[in-house]
Amino acid sequence: MLFHADVAVRQLNKHGEELCGDHVNITRTADDTFIVLSDGLGSGVKANILAILTTKIASSMCRKGIAMEDVVATITETLPVCRQRKIAYSTLHLIHLQADGQAKIVEFDCPQTFLCRDGVVIPVPTEEKEIAGRLVREGSLRLVENDLLVAVSDGVIHAGIGGLLNLGWGWEGIAEQLRQIMLQPAPCAREVSQSLISCCEGYYTGKPGDDSTVVAVRLHPPRCLTLMAGPPQDRRADSRVVWRLLSQTGKKAIAGGTTARIVSRITGRELRVLGVYEDPQIPPTGKLDGVDLVTEGLLTLNAVGERLLSEEGLRASRKRDGATLLAQELLQADRITILAGKALNEAHAQALHLPFQVHLKSQVLQRLAGQLEALGKTVVLEWF
Repeated sequence: MLFHADVAVRQLNKHGEELCGDHVNITRTADDTFIVLSDGLGSGVKANILAILTTKIASSMCRKGIAMEDVVATITETLPVCRQRKIAYSTLHLIHLQADGQAKIVEFDCPQTFLCRDGVVIPVPTEEKEIAGRLVREGSLRLVENDLLVAVSDGVIHAGIGGLLNLGWGWEGIAEQLRQIMLQPAPCAREVSQSLISCCEGYYTGKPGDDSTVVAVRLHPPRCLTLMAGPPQDRRADSRVVWRLLSQTGKKAIAGGTTARIVSRITGRELRVLGVYEDPQIPPTGKLDGVDLVTEGLLTLNAVGERLLSEEGLRASRKRDGATLLAQELLQADRITILAGKALNEAHAQALHLPFQVHLKSQVLQRLAGQLEALGKTVVLEWF
């Protein structure tokens, strides 16, 4: 079975600082997910720069397929050591996940990774090894569906120290909180990370004494969605693209009235337009058997991009207009295929004073694809 890694990150800046001294970089390829967490020494601008430098170097090397040992060696040789405190100027926490569930963890001067499975929370088994003169913990394991990995920076471990908690929250304290969270029915990565960072902020009484980061990763089968947006440029390709849409696994959506009518004609299924304007700015949705959602085209797609700017608000929204419904479907999906038609809409082109309406559509869809990728989605944009 192949899995998708659902990754969520939540952070707190040290009280009084505008920049976070921790940094997380997430890199995805077709088969791999690389997560790099770094905690820069101290706080503020200097710590932020050190952490960003560390994550960028490590992520770039991982993306190029360089062996993990060489990545760690490069980082440890690059990072200077504080003369007074005898510790590296930046930590490195690297998680490499493959689509088949194989995982590799590298920990350098950072808290141990939490593994949550069937309500049990343990540290990921690792072995110490020396790389470039530095002691590094390294471990490999095979993950199964619904396994949860959690990585935190020192700020989370030390939450409450000298205040509400004499010795700080500690690794075991966080593990106990994770056990309580896991009592809920299949909490997602976002819920886990938010719950932990809220507890962390509470132990700091709202004034974090250190930059704090929580990274939660949960494996589940990929949730797929295919969106057909616009008719193909060549009408002879209509049937091929329609059946391509309907043969895809997962949910299916159509954006565009003309596109929906093409699907209706080719399949012989009735298209019904719901003439209710949930939002006066967004045209009504439609109904078509075999398709989960039918919306209007360009106006709705443009509004979808605006909806996605507020992820939390979108998740909680109860609105039923086409843009909100499509944005919610996209947000819930992990792998999104957009079948984009190049056919020109001359009426729209003249109204908008554009030489080619497809230029505007291209901009809207490419911007939408970029937004979805920034949210951790795997997006394939195909033009016909």
